[in-house]
Amino acid sequence: MLNRGQISEMQQKVMLNKATGDSDAERVARHTMMSFEEVLELCRKSITKMATNAFRREQDPAKKREITKAYINEFVDTHKPVVQRPDGRGEFDLNSLKNALIDEITHYGPITKAMEDPTIDEIRANGPDQIFVESMGKTIRWEQNFTDREHMERIISKLLGVSKVRLTPKNPMVNARTIEGYRVNATHADISPYDVPAFVIRKFNKKSITYKVMLQNETFSVNMLRLLTLIPKANLSWITVGPTGSGKTTLNEILIKEINPLMRVITIENPSEMRLIRREGDKEYGRVINDVLQYECVPDEDDSSPATMENLLINAMRQSPHWIGPGELRSPGEFATALRAAQTGHYFFTTLHAEGDEEAIYRFLTAYLMVSNEPAELALRNICNAVKFVIFQEKLADGSRKVTSISEVLGSEGLKPKINQIYKFICEDVEEEEGTHRVLKIIGRHKRVGVISERVQQMMLKAGIKRSRFEFLTKEPSDDEVEVYSLDGYHDFDN
Repeated sequence: MLNRGQISEMQQKVMLNKATGDSDAERVARHTMMSFEEVLELCRKSITKMATNAFRREQDPAKKREITKAYINEFVDTHKPVVQRPDGRGEFDLNSLKNALIDEITHYGPITKAMEDPTIDEIRANGPDQIFVESMGKTIRWEQNFTDREHMERIISKLLGVSKVRLTPKNPMVNARTIEGYRVNATHADISPYDVPAFVIRKFNKKSITYKVMLQNETFSVNMLRLLTLIPKANLSWITVGPTGSGKTTLNEILIKEINPLMRVITIENPSEMRLIRREGDKEYGRVINDVLQYECVPDEDDSSPATMENLLINAMRQSPHWIGPGELRSPGEFATALRAAQTGHYFFTTLHAEGDEEAIYRFLTAYLMVSNEPAELALRNICNAVKFVIFQEKLADGSRKVTSISEVLGSEGLKPKINQIYKFICEDVEEEEGTHRVLKIIGRHKRVGVISERVQQMMLKAGIKRSRFEFLTKEPSDDEVEVYSLDGYHDFDN
């Protein structure tokens, strides 16, 4: 007959088995002396096992750090491991061990401040003494460095801490997620001619950027914003294109929120970046008022899970959506499935890497033809019928992000898409820093160069949009037409 204390001890061993593995659990249970590196690895395994999806997707680094500290405290309090101090001077007491584990797991050495700075979007390390960060669209050299290669490798292990992957000579390239939910790519020193590791961390803002901020930054003009917000309101499928880091996802997040909240929206991303849940009164715990379902697909190279972009797209079509939004189309099968969704009565939006509106259509066509036996002309006609607008966004040399083109897709003629450009950004000059030629500002202006078609006008009217809201887009542009970036005097926007 077991007493209560023996039952409790057995329960702890079972918990430890789940958190670490049988052999590790037996060793801690016997209170065998362990090195700090060994208990650190066991603690990381424990966190990986205990971490919930909510924990992994928590956007606030401070909250995530506090939860991580709680996991560490629970691990130490439950298992009370006996750990030798690295300097050889006796054992850690439990409080000192907790502090050492918290410091090792939740801080990142020279990049800690960069990880916590909300104005920094990307951190790149090409070696222990080569750290660069991107802030407000500009790349700057980071002042602090790692002490050596080993220090950098320990920090990389921290960055990969809650992931199941490890960076090794046999697995020299890793895509993973940090505790904060940031995307990280790391490479092993073995594939570097300089024998150093490297990593890139791409951060995501906790708070959504509003269109008012984008107007202040002159990403687009007020009239361009009026057109952009009418596209989702009128159920016009669109593609946002541009280079990496140009702000495509941020722009799409703004546009998606213009969709009627009672129209069902399903998005699939990797990783999930957009925050689309809307609550009554914009309160943190208010009642959800929009019908939106968001999925996170596995990375392209992960074939161990059925939750691929293509499979989730196929499944989404069975979930009665009005809108389907793959975060980015990459593989031919994804393009084909997205087109099938558009042809079966669903509206869609997505992003592509392309150098302009026509190039985006051709990229769609090329990818689609890799998995389809359709004649190219028929395939192009179907694509041009599905995609109503192409929005092109770029990051300029001064770090600013601009919508440089908004184009309507009219159809196709043979193997050429018919593109009707409505707005474009015209570069006029460059303002430089005297003596260094460093770019301070790209001087330019947005200009309307076209009108929307009769077909789009009819679709807007059928969607319940009053003609006065888009009538300015039906008149030929004039040379003295000036684009403004202030909402003063405009009443088209609800907030």
